Amino acid sequence: MLLSLAPFRLRYAQHGAITALGIPWRIFLSAGQIAAVVVSAALKASVMAALQDEKKLYGYAGALSWDDAKALVTRRQQETKAIEDRLAGLGAGGAAAIAAGYNETDDVRGKLMLIHALGRIQDGAADATLQSLLGSESSFSLQREIVAALGQRQDPESVAILSQIAAGQTDPQLRFAAAQSLAGQPDALPVLTQLIQTETNPDVQKKMLLAVGAIHNDAAQRVLAGVAEGSMDVGIRQTAIQELARSFGAGALGVFQQLLNDPNEAIRENAVTAVAQVHNDQAVALLQRTAASDPSEQVRAKAQATLSVAPVQ
Repeated sequence: MLLSLAPFRLRYAQHGAITALGIPWRIFLSAGQIAAVVVSAALKASVMAALQDEKKLYGYAGALSWDDAKALVTRRQQETKAIEDRLAGLGAGGAAAIAAGYNETDDVRGKLMLIHALGRIQDGAADATLQSLLGSESSFSLQREIVAALGQRQDPESVAILSQIAAGQTDPQLRFAAAQSLAGQPDALPVLTQLIQTETNPDVQKKMLLAVGAIHNDAAQRVLAGVAEGSMDVGIRQTAIQELARSFGAGALGVFQQLLNDPNEAIRENAVTAVAQVHNDQAVALLQRTAASDPSEQVRAKAQATLSVAPVQ
């Protein structure tokens, strides 16, 4: 019989940066609570059998021809995926069993397979299990895979955990990975909006803007427009403009029109590039006006060059 994880899954944060950023709750299992989880012997046996099956796949194959080597790689990938599917189908209690197997194996490929299974398993404890593994794992490559598995789950609990990582991790590479995993998730928009303003690493900021652009709703467009028209670093504003063009196209033409009047020459030039991706009469008119009247010769030339290759309306 399994101990229910529900009482441990949600806790309200009382203080600190997470509350300040508007993340109202956090998910965690303490070491004592993890130890108290009773793992199903049958499920753990299934996990250990899966690890053995995976290990057998990668035994020494001897000298192979090029074609045979390619065929072996394909077969290994297919069979590893089939084992992963078995693990992902374990259901309730499976996350705890997978965690037990993870802690008992030193095989990196096996650990990767278990992480991928946790990203897909239908078990309410999977999010907290991944968070626990992340806290105890020292390998960055495996930490990154755990963060990606949380992103694959796409439920409120995983979004909350990823938001914590994006807000509180000292390693910018993990904050980057968390932002990447939050891409396209509407529930993450409030925290991404705030973290874009407070993030100190430009690469992470830009990844957060890409994550916002992937949400594809009106609120996301307003966030990107606010950054594009705001007073942040020019490189960050340029990324916001690029995301507006990529994700919203003609729907962002009003923002681009405003940006064509921006005092910063680089921003106006980026706006020209964004407008050129919109193939309608309004866009052509904006480019013609810019080619004729922008105070910068470089921006005028850019607008003229885009007009010369613009599709006929």
